[in-house]
Amino acid sequence: MTEYLSPGVYVEEKSSGAKPIEGVGTSTGAFVGIAERGPIGEAKQIANWTQFINTFGGYIANGYLAYSVYQFFSEGGTRCFVVRTCHYTDITAPTTKTALASAGTMNDGDATPNPTLRITAVSEGTWGNKISVVATTALDTKLTDGFKLVVKYNDNEIESYDNLTIATIEDSINDISAYIKVEKDSWGDPLVTGSKKSPKKDTPLALAGGNDGLTSIAATDFEGDGKALNGLHAFDVVDDINIVVMPDMSGNRDAILKGLAYCQNRKDCFFIADPPISLDPTAVKAFKEGTGTYTGNAFNSSFGALYYPWVIVSDPLNPKQKKYVPPSGAIAGTYAHTDSVRGVHKAPAGISEGYLDSVSGIERIITKSEHDGLNPIGINVIRSFPSSGIVVWGARTLTADPEWKYINIRRLFLFLEESIDKGTQWVVFEPNSPALWGSVIRNITAFLLRVWRDGALFGSTPEEAFYVKVDAENNPPEVRDAGQLIIEVGVAPVKPAEFVIIRIQQKTLSK
Repeated sequence: MTEYLSPGVYVEEKSSGAKPIEGVGTSTGAFVGIAERGPIGEAKQIANWTQFINTFGGYIANGYLAYSVYQFFSEGGTRCFVVRTCHYTDITAPTTKTALASAGTMNDGDATPNPTLRITAVSEGTWGNKISVVATTALDTKLTDGFKLVVKYNDNEIESYDNLTIATIEDSINDISAYIKVEKDSWGDPLVTGSKKSPKKDTPLALAGGNDGLTSIAATDFEGDGKALNGLHAFDVVDDINIVVMPDMSGNRDAILKGLAYCQNRKDCFFIADPPISLDPTAVKAFKEGTGTYTGNAFNSSFGALYYPWVIVSDPLNPKQKKYVPPSGAIAGTYAHTDSVRGVHKAPAGISEGYLDSVSGIERIITKSEHDGLNPIGINVIRSFPSSGIVVWGARTLTADPEWKYINIRRLFLFLEESIDKGTQWVVFEPNSPALWGSVIRNITAFLLRVWRDGALFGSTPEEAFYVKVDAENNPPEVRDAGQLIIEVGVAPVKPAEFVIIRIQQKTLSK
């Protein structure tokens, strides 16, 4: 209580006790794959396709990452994190990655040339072998030992830095150039010292030695290691990812199992799995169940879903040919779009939200009878209908538990749990009394009312849709003495109308 020592008017601020709970995001993608260039083993936030190209390059023949990210944005996604991977000889040590950056050394203009600058591509990969640099005369002719450095890519000038000196070049280029970084001393060897003279002018240097590090690449390079924070584990430091995709591991059962386990352990994201290409319905069923050719553990998790078959897209690398790609990128974009226009409680499927704008066809036309054998075991089929186009026609998780068989139910609970968890952090260290209990009930109830009004919960009244219990019954003395506050929340989610049954009765006229 404030102590007043002299007469006067005093103004105090007093908390109302209301701590509004904000709903967390649900539509941020998380991609791990093979890229042309860009940082390896580091999660980079990407807001649009142009930013992806600037950071990770464009389409490549031996990877699906670029295609998947493009489809994600085309289908309505607005933000994602991307991790580029390569082969590691020891997945627990990031320094053992086999990818190498292109590099070259520029010499000075002495009669007996001496190395003066080391030029290296900003990221690993063969893309850097297309970079060349050349020193020319500086615009400021009065600058002592001044020069201009021109950077070319595929023989096209893409960057230039004027009025440089050996003393200023590192600050002028490093962390500014999108293509190169420079070193004037000790490049990889502490005994190496640059000549401190400007590079010889009009003598182009082509960078070389770049390596993508894809030889012997395996599932472990995508799964990563929790201590090294690479692969999937590069997302460990990112709090708000929601939809995880590994398009370059399509059909790899070990990678899918690790992806499902990763999402289940985090409890805040959902994994979209891809089957191998060219499977018939019998084979994809065996793939899901771990039988026949695909002997192993069956996929059984409510934290992921499997979509079949692959889809066809236009290919900028080969415009006259069809390009078959795994569906996960387009599906992730469909999730994000559905969340934004309808809400996370809506199943990301159907003739409207499930329509795939970014595809021109599907690998295989699935019949109704074939679909009948796949939907019950949790394989979500992409169908082609004459009047509706290509649509997602399934909304089931990979779990055998009927309580969590629908994707929208699992993702709704992820949303509710994380929102309430983050929205009640203020409770920690507060006096554990009935006054606190009342505040918690009011705040969570206000949040769930908004969720119910958005149509995510079943019931014509709030009492039918949810309840919040925080009282002496679930917080007896022994619980309070242990420093715990137990909050019990029950909700009735709206389940999708997966089967619409129409009963028709005809009345016959009797004589």
